Amino acid sequence: MSRYKDELNLVKLGANLTKQREALELSVEDVSEMTGFSAQTIRNIEAGEESSLSYVIAICQALELHPTQAFDFPIKLEPRYKLSAARAEKTRLTQRIEGFVAGDYFNEGRTAKDVVTELNEVYHIQTTTSAVSVILKRKVNEQLLKIDQAGKQRIYKKN
Repeated sequence: MSRYKDELNLVKLGANLTKQREALELSVEDVSEMTGFSAQTIRNIEAGEESSLSYVIAICQALELHPTQAFDFPIKLEPRYKLSAARAEKTRLTQRIEGFVAGDYFNEGRTAKDVVTELNEVYHIQTTTSAVSVILKRKVNEQLLKIDQAGKQRIYKKN
């Protein structure tokens, strides 16, 4: 698989950097000295070649140009790919459970099955205990919940 490169927007960014450099009457070599990057690196970025964000920020600093100004050009605001229905459902499920964690729901111990039931009753979401358990375990790892064992059942409760 080839690396992604947004050629159109990189060219626009490079043009903005070039415009600012020229407005300050600086040469590529001047910017090279001010950043510690090679003159060829500066030329490549101005030509729209791929670069790290750190390099762009350093060039902006040398040019006394805020990065938001360097990126001040129309950009099509849509993702490269649509979010799949399965991923959207998982995101929605995670957000709902995070709402339970943020609220009072886990002030008393709850099982994954309790959470499945609550999701169905409150949000009409049909899901499985295994899907919910994965999210709850993540919240335990984030130290937002703790697990107590009651026989074979895992009980999730706020820390």
